[in-house]
Amino acid sequence: MKSAQISMILAKEIGILLRDIRKKARLTQSEVAERLGLSSKSGTVSISHLEKGKFKNLSLDFILGYLTICEKPWSSFFEKLAGIYFNKKHDKIMGQVPTTKYYKKIGRDVAKYTHSIKTKFSEKQNIKPLTKQKKEKMSVGFAQHRVMIEPIEAGVQKLLGELSAPLYSNQFYKAFARECYSALKKYYHKDPLLLTQRLAEIMKTWKVQGLTEEILEKVKEITIRAFTQQK
Repeated sequence: MKSAQISMILAKEIGILLRDIRKKARLTQSEVAERLGLSSKSGTVSISHLEKGKFKNLSLDFILGYLTICEKPWSSFFEKLAGIYFNKKHDKIMGQVPTTKYYKKIGRDVAKYTHSIKTKFSEKQNIKPLTKQKKEKMSVGFAQHRVMIEPIEAGVQKLLGELSAPLYSNQFYKAFARECYSALKKYYHKDPLLLTQRLAEIMKTWKVQGLTEEILEKVKEITIRAFTQQK
């Protein structure tokens, strides 16, 4: 990322971080300006603007010089800045989904997904590098999907607890519910007959895997009820 882009996106955050670093180093704005080779008056104004996030043409060399004067390791500063940048992107993504009682859990899932996009998709062969807009769109889509799925999985979890089902089976019944949801989303309005056939196929597949038919039916009912309520 170019230094000009960093200053536009994170100008305020950079300023706050550098101000705190300067104060911990027990240096005044004028002292930092002087050690950077700036004139006393204009230099102090520049440092003040920087710390208020108003320094629009901030260069990487200027930041590194500031950190060196304050005896702050470059790596720790940029690691913290990267974390702030990720959180800003995350907040932007989560701002596009409705607030639910599962909001915090969904937020954690979305953060993990967003962090893993590069590993999951960018390293595959014959795939063009993902743009920033594409990554954000994927994360928003995942967040919206989790908003729909989370109540279903919570209902399945409650059901399995009431039936004293083995703990190891939870993930399999939830996977079954997700497949049912995908089929509902695809066929519910377009082809009810094909939907019925697809749900039967999914049921058969998971029965072969050893899941109980009675529980599968209840999980399917939970999924259908939640889906129709969402619609």
